[in-house]
Amino acid sequence: MRICVTGARRGVVPVIVIGIVLAVVGGCATIAKAAFSQPVVSLRDVRVAAIGLDGGTFDVLLSVYNPNEFNLDASSITYSVLVDSAIIGTGSAEERVVVPARDSAVVRLPLHVRWATAGPAGQALMRSGSVLYQVKGEMKIASGVGTMTLPYDQRGRFSALGRR
Repeated sequence: MRICVTGARRGVVPVIVIGIVLAVVGGCATIAKAAFSQPVVSLRDVRVAAIGLDGGTFDVLLSVYNPNEFNLDASSITYSVLVDSAIIGTGSAEERVVVPARDSAVVRLPLHVRWATAGPAGQALMRSGSVLYQVKGEMKIASGVGTMTLPYDQRGRFSALGRR
């Protein structure tokens, strides 16, 4: 059997085929994004990098866990560090970090803190040995479902007691 398309119908067939292809591709992207799980960001450590008269530089170490079946490739990270609701520093890191599938990676964020801003946080840490913290920002990542910007917001208690 032979089917012949002639006249006005000839232009309709490619449009229908293109429509079907776009629907399938769009549906796959939607399904893939629905299957994407948000990375889990947690504070691992804070280390002193340098101390000066007006402030200090610290390395904030974040653990980023990737619950997905594919690697996450982070090309940039922005961040704000708050202690007891007060912003003590902000910044960005442009180092590429790859977080393997179903695994973790440590991300180092340099943080410059002015003593005038961080004074109350330092006093609270000296008084009780711990402070409430919040690290929040965005990660620009490439993944199996495309490039996206993901927000993160980690809150907890940082304790200097019992640290080596």
